[in-house]
Amino acid sequence: MPPSATPSKTPRNRTCRWAAPWREFLFWLLLVPASAALSSGMRTRQLIGSIETCAFLAVAISSAGRMKSLGLEFIAWERIPRSAVLSSATIGFAAGLVVLGIARWSRQPLGIEYGWNIAVLVIVVGPALEEIIFRGYLLTLAISLTSRMPRCISSAVSIIGVAVAFGAAHLGRTGITILQFVCIIFTGSVYGWMRLYCGSTLAAVISHATYNWALYMSACCRI
Repeated sequence: MPPSATPSKTPRNRTCRWAAPWREFLFWLLLVPASAALSSGMRTRQLIGSIETCAFLAVAISSAGRMKSLGLEFIAWERIPRSAVLSSATIGFAAGLVVLGIARWSRQPLGIEYGWNIAVLVIVVGPALEEIIFRGYLLTLAISLTSRMPRCISSAVSIIGVAVAFGAAHLGRTGITILQFVCIIFTGSVYGWMRLYCGSTLAAVISHATYNWALYMSACCRI
């Protein structure tokens, strides 16, 4: 191979490689203003937040699998086949039924608020932001840090470790119990497994969204 054809690791190339995750992070941060608007007590801001959310997610979903051309590839936001979409939704819904059964058995309230803006936050914005952070960035980082381990062990350690971090992030909620904390770690592990099994964070978002939808509908219907 001629010397000119040999790829060189110039400072510029290294800078671009490390800048990619930050470009991607700033891209997903665009969901934060929409989340703040939906949480507002003003109906006009809630409506604007819902429009921003729908527009952003429409762009994000339609761009799945094409983020690499923009340097947005760190969280594996890839397209998945319809069968994977169905599997992700089914597993998320099943996890919701399991947690609902545990909540009824333990007689612990789910603590879900009502309102269309809350529904958008819980079912759409929340799952997208949380999965991008935990099953996107943190899981990718964890797998990188455990790359010297056998693949199955690296995956298991990464999934469980990130799930524990996911549970710890929810400890700030008022009235959370040890049982609820364990359930959050369980569902976080499910989302992590879906992310690795399907090779896309989109699968984790779908599982998380259907899980939250199951809990929200149960609370609304008082099941």
